[in-house]
This record gives sequence, structure tokens and C-alpha cells, in this order.
Amino acid sequence: MTDKITVFLVDDDPNIQSLFQMVLENQDIELIATADQDEALAYLADHTPDIIVIDIFLPATDGYKLLHTIRSLSHLAQCPVVATTAYYTSDTITDIEQSGFDGYLLKPLDPQELVAYLKKVMDVV
Repeated sequence: MTDKITVFLVDDDPNIQSLFQMVLENQDIELIATADQDEALAYLADHTPDIIVIDIFLPATDGYKLLHTIRSLSHLAQCPVVATTAYYTSDTITDIEQSGFDGYLLKPLDPQELVAYLKKVMDVV
């Protein structure tokens, strides 16, 4: 891992992207964000971020399918991937946990806990 943590966010909500940017830049964490699955896969083909955060409900696909594609890329097989969603029930949480995500963030996100949670999932103290 490099000195600076890199978070890759796939979320079509510009408010969520802005929130991540505001919180992470104050922690000297690099954020790379996209709203598009194709752009995400193009970036991830050649890069290995420290953690990936994916919205479950994306316009052209869903986060579960994107996770499956990401896990098929050998250089990302061990990269932590966290789901985010604003639309959830207890079944959603079970689906997220059983699908292979390493964790989840429920919206609305708590800016105070965001960095600590991401570092916990990455096992960085």
C-alpha cells in the first residue's frame, strides 16, 4: 500500500461524490469517483485502489453485478469492496453480506464515521 490511501467510488449521486470528496480530502485520502460502470471498469482494468465503494443501485447495472466483474479481475480479487445504499431492508443487508462485499455503508452517510469505517475494512489503523 502506498503512503496515500486511494478510495475508488462508483456512485451516480453527485451529492454522495461531493460528501466523499469533502470528508476524504480533509484526511489526505485520494478519491477517484465515477457514476458510470463502463468508466469504472476501464479505470479498474489498470489500477488497484486501496478500497472500492459501490452504490447498489446504479443506472445501467447494479452493484452486485459490478462486484462480480471486479472480483473476476485477478489484481482486484483481494481488494476490499464496500456497498452503499439508501434503499435497504434487513434482506438487503443479508444480500450484501452474502454476495461477497466486505462491508456496507447505509445512506445517509455519517461523515464523522466514514473514514474510520473505510480504514477498518481495509484493516488500516
